[in-house]
Amino acid sequence: MRAVQYLEGTFTLADVPELPALGPGQLRIDVAACGICGSDLTVSKDPCRFVQVVEGADYRLAQFDPQRPIVLGHEFAGTVAETGTAVTDFAVGDRVAGLGIVTDTSTGIPKIIGYSNEYHGAFGEQIVVDHMWARHIPDQLSLEHAALAEPLHVGELHVQRSGLTSADSALVIGCGTIGLGAIIAAKARGARTVIASEPSPKRRELALKMGADHAVDPNEQDPIELYASLAAGGTADGTTTGGGILVAYECSGRPGMIGRLLHELPYDSLIQVLAAPFADETIIPVVGQLRRIAINFGHGPTDGAYETVLRRLADGEIDADAIITGRVGLDGVADAFTALRNPEEHVKIMVVP
Repeated sequence: MRAVQYLEGTFTLADVPELPALGPGQLRIDVAACGICGSDLTVSKDPCRFVQVVEGADYRLAQFDPQRPIVLGHEFAGTVAETGTAVTDFAVGDRVAGLGIVTDTSTGIPKIIGYSNEYHGAFGEQIVVDHMWARHIPDQLSLEHAALAEPLHVGELHVQRSGLTSADSALVIGCGTIGLGAIIAAKARGARTVIASEPSPKRRELALKMGADHAVDPNEQDPIELYASLAAGGTADGTTTGGGILVAYECSGRPGMIGRLLHELPYDSLIQVLAAPFADETIIPVVGQLRRIAINFGHGPTDGAYETVLRRLADGEIDADAIITGRVGLDGVADAFTALRNPEEHVKIMVVP
């Protein structure tokens, strides 16, 4: 099988060992498309730090040996090539997407594909996943567009878990794919006002296309001051905040952002953390206590977040072509990772094996 291995800062297209034999409830999938995720960028920047953090958190789904090669990629869509003996809801040839989770048959421990030395990610020709995490792709939806459901659903999931209501407003900080997913979800839940904060003009334009009411460059305009002015004087459509709160969706992962938000958000706000740095972070907890600001790292109920986004993509409610800003084959993966470090150029690059 051809795949792109990563080891010690280098991507290499190679013939890699075959994947483990299927367990009874697993699918082998021919990969059609896979997006490059922000966490893939984090691993490629400092895999040892990544592993140190996930091991410290006892997060077994993403533990691997950084001294051995891995094949990254988990935002997949493809076609079923083989089914396990207990699988009844999928057949060979079915078009599928979903969450890239597989139970290691040798240990019984679930793993995220790509963050495993044994279970290759989707920057290769095939993957193996547990069937319970896969979903049929609607006929009208392309495989490439279906691969966007995984990153976009993170925004939907966190908006659900934040408890956002139509009385509340949303501040989305960072407008990569996850931030755009949060904008889409906040608008769908009827948020009173959605403000996007993003330095990149390209991503601000996308934020407005995905439904944000305002998109500001934080280097030129303070988005929290904008919210305060809207709350004090009424929004552009003449409404007021209606007693709701401001929910800040932190999607940038910038060091120091959580501490800054604790100091600057209005009293009684909520910080919903979707992206966070892997470095040590310093906050003054009493500031949040004094200002009555809650921080939620992902706790709370969710209901069909992935399925909701997959349906929106299939129904044409999301402009998928606008989000996908580049496509590469397996031989272009290394250059794609370099390009994604410049947010002016790209939002989502699809790897098409």
